[in-house]
Amino acid sequence: DLQAEIFIPCAASRLITKDQIDRMINTGIEVIAPGANVPFADPEIFFGPIADHTDSKTSVIPDFISNCGMARVFGYLMGNDLGKLEDEEIFADTSNTIKEALENVYQISNSKTRISKTAFEVALKQLI
Repeated sequence: DLQAEIFIPCAASRLITKDQIDRMINTGIEVIAPGANVPFADPEIFFGPIADHTDSKTSVIPDFISNCGMARVFGYLMGNDLGKLEDEEIFADTSNTIKEALENVYQISNSKTRISKTAFEVALKQLI
């Protein structure tokens, strides 16, 4: 029930209920960026009714974008001929990966809502 603009649920999975989401939205939450977990108390693996409801009401960055850091670092380290290992380069690579993913979503829909749904569609098209 505290006023906040950003919520980052990172500790555990399947804890956030629809009632809790509605209360956060009513106090001004604008962005939800999960960690390496499924924050919503849905039984579905990827996108259940609570996630869908939340995505329709506020900006939900999907976990595979908001938490891609370590996966991107591994990809960077395996895919580059590294003369020097600099933390600035790794951070920039990870930041650019997140930026490009969000820009791809934005090209399809510039809405502040349905970011996760659109990102899932983009990701599935890339896999097929």
